[in-house]
Amino acid sequence: MKGIFYLSGENTCLASFEVLNLLEAEEISRDVQILIAEFKRNCFDRLALTHEVSEYYTTCDLEELEEVLSEIPIRGSCCVRVVKIRRPDLNSLMIEKRLGAVLWKRGCKINLTNPDTHIRVYISKRCHVGYLIHKTDKKQFLERHPNKRPFSMPCVIPPKIGRAMVNITAGKYILDPMCGTGTFLIEAGLMGLDFVGVEAYDRIVRGCAENLKFFKLPVNVIRGDARNLPFKDEVFDGIVTDFPYKRSTRLFGENLVERAVEEIHRVLKPDGRAVLVINVDIDDLVNDYFEIEGKCYQRVHKSLERRFYICRKVKKL
Repeated sequence: MKGIFYLSGENTCLASFEVLNLLEAEEISRDVQILIAEFKRNCFDRLALTHEVSEYYTTCDLEELEEVLSEIPIRGSCCVRVVKIRRPDLNSLMIEKRLGAVLWKRGCKINLTNPDTHIRVYISKRCHVGYLIHKTDKKQFLERHPNKRPFSMPCVIPPKIGRAMVNITAGKYILDPMCGTGTFLIEAGLMGLDFVGVEAYDRIVRGCAENLKFFKLPVNVIRGDARNLPFKDEVFDGIVTDFPYKRSTRLFGENLVERAVEEIHRVLKPDGRAVLVINVDIDDLVNDYFEIEGKCYQRVHKSLERRFYICRKVKKL
């Protein structure tokens, strides 16, 4: 099936990779915050950085919309809603009324509250028309905000981003070798995936365990060193981790990043994916072990910009 994915503007780079990897999708075209793709898997309920999904009907110019609505197939009652994306020059309510009039003149039964056919029109650089099939529950991420957990620390990756990272791996058995408060473990567990976390400090291990218990998840967290992981080779099919930033990294020694990347490669299955977050560029290091499928950025504050390395293990050293 071909879908229109209305992506979160929070990080469209990560959002695109989440759709393409999780749904085994093939990109067809893009627009501002819009990804049109042919997808094989339907697990929309797992998506974090997609506002909504519509079954694709067509793409057209603004002046062609009325003609499209006069011909679009409709089953039962219907309504049309317009989403304008970075188009302050347009009045979405007026466009909806105009398109609704086209449907009414066709003899369609208009139902604004519970229609059988919900037509979505996304207006960006061009207009993308489809049938709404999924809306993401955004409230769940607010309910899991780090400040609402028993244990928290500064600069924790938000649940929405954490879930997207887990989804990008498309793995079923997830490792976080520097798990901190457990954001990635929590998101993996709530999606029904198997997971395990490793953390170097007793206090943080205990705090992570509290958070996992809070969400009624298995306490699969152990104390260990990301530079020497206690696992056999090629065990995990997905790895996500957020490296300690600047000053914290020095506590582990200068070789933390190098040794951890080497260990992540060792325990990851062939063709498995890892999503690594760090505050500095490590392209040369990552390229020694992985194929870099993508690199995304997120500005946290003036002095911190996260880099998200999306990596795939394609060779043995």
